[in-house]
Amino acid sequence: MIKENYPRAHGHLQKAQQTKAAMASLWGTLLDEDLVEESVVTHPDGSGMISAWLAWPAGRQEELTELFRGCVQELWACLDALVEESVEAFSALQRVRRPEHSRFFPVADSPEGFQALLAESCMDGTLRSHVAMVQDCQPFQSNGSNEIIDRLRTSLSYLVGWELALASGALMGAWATPVEPQVHAAAPAVLQRVEAEPPGDLDEERALARYQLSSFQHGCAVEAQAGTYIDLCFAEEFTPTDIEDTFDRRLTQVVEAVTRFAVSFAWLSSKVPGSRRVLPPSGLSERDTWVEATRSSRCWSPEELAALASSDIGLGRVEDADRLTLMVSTARGVYERVVPNATPLRGHERRGLAAEVAVQDAAATWGLPDFVMVPSVERKGRGVREISDGLLVVGDRGVVVQIKAREGEPGTREKESSWVLKQLAAASKQIHGTVRRLKMHSVQMTNGRGRSVHIDSPAVDWVGVTIIEHPAPPSDVPVTPQPGVTPVIALLRRDWEFLFDQLRSTHAVVAYLHRIGGSAPVLGDEPERYYELAAADAAAAPGPVDPAWTRRGGQPYSVPLLPAAPAGSDDNEAHTMVRIMLEDLAISLIGPDEWEPWQAVLASLDSLPVGYRTNLGRFLLDALSTVTTAEAGTTAWRMRTFIAGPKQDQLGFAICSALTDHTRAAFSAWLQLRHHERGEDADLSSLTSMGVLLTPRMDGYREWDTTVQVISGNPELSEADLRVYQNLWNANHGGVGSGSEA
Repeated sequence: MIKENYPRAHGHLQKAQQTKAAMASLWGTLLDEDLVEESVVTHPDGSGMISAWLAWPAGRQEELTELFRGCVQELWACLDALVEESVEAFSALQRVRRPEHSRFFPVADSPEGFQALLAESCMDGTLRSHVAMVQDCQPFQSNGSNEIIDRLRTSLSYLVGWELALASGALMGAWATPVEPQVHAAAPAVLQRVEAEPPGDLDEERALARYQLSSFQHGCAVEAQAGTYIDLCFAEEFTPTDIEDTFDRRLTQVVEAVTRFAVSFAWLSSKVPGSRRVLPPSGLSERDTWVEATRSSRCWSPEELAALASSDIGLGRVEDADRLTLMVSTARGVYERVVPNATPLRGHERRGLAAEVAVQDAAATWGLPDFVMVPSVERKGRGVREISDGLLVVGDRGVVVQIKAREGEPGTREKESSWVLKQLAAASKQIHGTVRRLKMHSVQMTNGRGRSVHIDSPAVDWVGVTIIEHPAPPSDVPVTPQPGVTPVIALLRRDWEFLFDQLRSTHAVVAYLHRIGGSAPVLGDEPERYYELAAADAAAAPGPVDPAWTRRGGQPYSVPLLPAAPAGSDDNEAHTMVRIMLEDLAISLIGPDEWEPWQAVLASLDSLPVGYRTNLGRFLLDALSTVTTAEAGTTAWRMRTFIAGPKQDQLGFAICSALTDHTRAAFSAWLQLRHHERGEDADLSSLTSMGVLLTPRMDGYREWDTTVQVISGNPELSEADLRVYQNLWNANHGGVGSGSEA
C-alpha cells in the first residue's frame, strides 16, 4: 500500500532500512576484528578493576557515523515525502494554495510551535485526517493510554534529538552494559566481592566492574571475564531505562514508527475516492519538452534545420530509448517536441491495474477529473461485469477506454507484435460490447472527483480507445481497422499522455479522438499524426465570422484547433490561471443533486479552444490586478466574451472590484444582454450563454469569489429592461468580442 500511494516515501524508507542493516553489518565486523580491548588491574591491597576501551581502526568511527546520518536523513525524507506526495496526489482534486511554500512533516516541542509550522502551509493540501494524526503524535503531547501513539511520540523525539546531535558533530560509539562480571584468583587469594559498574558509553576507557580480594600476594594470578554487553550506540543524550533499552532497539522503534506513519497516510488516502495526480517522470521538466531546435543539445546544423523547414510536412522523428523527439517546423522556426516515455506506474500487484490507474490519473492530471469515469460493475444475471476500463464523458461526446497490459517478461519482437495484435482485436470486441450496453440505457458512474453522476449514455456519441501498456513496445506494428460501428483508436499509453499533456483539456482530447476516428497506420505514430493535423490546421483559412459578432464590436481571433506548441508553453502562468478557475468552479460548495448540471457547466467552459486559453488567462490575471487597486467609492469592471462558432456556447468572463447585490445584478444584466444580442441573427432557443464573475477577496481565506450564471433560450427581455441594460453596458462600450474589454 505504501509503494502504491507513496513511491518516493517508500524508496526513502527502504534506503533507511538498508542503511540500518549496513550499520549492523559493519559493527559486527568491527567486533570480530577486536574493536574492544580489555584490561584487568589488581592493586597490592587486593582491590581491582575490569575496564575496556575502543580501538577504532582509522576512519571506521566516521564511516559508522555517516551511515547513521544517512539513515536519519532517509527517515526524515520519508516523512517529508508523505506530506509532499499527498499534496501532489490530491492536487488532481483540489488546487494547491500557496505553492511557493515548502511542504514537510512538522515536529514541534509545543502546541504554539506546531501551529506556527502549520501557518507556514507545511501541510496545506494534505487530508485533514493526515494533519490530525500528525498533531496527535507530536512529542509535546502527554502520553496516555494508547501505547502505539506513545511510541510514535517517543520515536519522533528520538529522531529530533539525533538530528540535532549529528549537526553538532557527535559520533557513533559503543555502550557497555555490565551484567555478570567474574573474577578468578589463584590461592592464597580469595574473592570477597565483585560488583558491576553502571552502564555507560565507551567514549574513553571505562570501568566495567570492581572487585576485592583477601590474602592477595604479589604474583598471585588473577583472571577476569567482563560479562558485559557491548552495543553500537549513539551515546549523545542516551540514557537507557533498562537492560533491554538499547540503541539498536530505539533505532528499530523509530524505523517502525516511520513505517507506521507511511501505512497510516496510505490507508487514510485510500479512503478518499477519486483520481490522483499522475506520477511525475524522472529527469525531464515541462520546459524541456518544447525548445527551439537552434538551442537543442543535439546541435542541429543550419542545413538540417533548413531542409526540415522546407520539406512537405515539416516533421522529423528521432527515437531514443527513453523518449521520442519530433522536429516540428512552425511559422516561428523549427522546434523540438520531446515526447517522454509513459509516466511510472504505481506499485500495484498487477501491471494491468497499475496501467488502468495511470491512464485515469493522466486524464485527471492534465484534463479535469470531473470527466473521468472510473470503471464500475453492474449485475448481469447471477454475476457482475465491468463497464470497460473507464470512460471519458464531456457533454455529448464520450470515449470508451480499454487497457491491455503486458504482464511478465517480454519475448522476441515477433512474439510481442503478435501479442499486441491479439490484444487490439480483443479490446475492439470489448469496446463494441460496451457501447452496445451504453446505448441501451443510461448508467450511474463515479467520476474522478469521487462524485456519483448520471450519464445519459444513449445520447452520447461514442468512440473507443485501446491503450497498450508494454514495458518495451515493439516498433512498426501495423494497426488494421477492426470491424464494427464504433470507431476504435489504438494508442500506446505514452501517446495517451502526450495528447493530454499537449492539449491540457479533456474536451480538446475527446474532440481530437472523435476527429481522427481511427488508428494511425502504425502503433506509436499518434504524435506524428497529431502534428500533421496541426500543420493542416495552421495552414487552413479562417472560417466565416458571425456578422452579429462583428456588429457587436467583436474582434476575430483565429487560432488552430490543434496547437503546435504544448498548451501553456507560451505563458504558463496565464494558462494555469484558467485551470485554477476551472478547479475552483469544480470544487464549489454544491450538493449531490447539483453534480450532474455542474458537469454540463464544466463541459461548456472546458470547450474553450486551447488557443484562446492563454489570452483568457492573461486577461484574468491583469484584470484582477487592475480592479484590486480601484479607487475607494468606485466599482471597476473588466469583461471579455468568447465564442468559437455560431452554434457554440458563448462564454463570458467578468472581473469586478466588489461582490454585492448590486454588482451581482449588474453582472446578470450584462450576461442577459450579450445573450439577447445573439438572437438578432440566430434562434436563441438552442443557444446557451454562460458567465463567470471573479471578485477579489482581501481576507486571506482565498484569492477571489466565483459566481456562475447560465442562460439558455430566449431571456425575453422587456423593452424597458433592454434599454436599461444597453445604457448600463453599451453606452460607452467599444466591443466585448474576444480580444475586447468592457
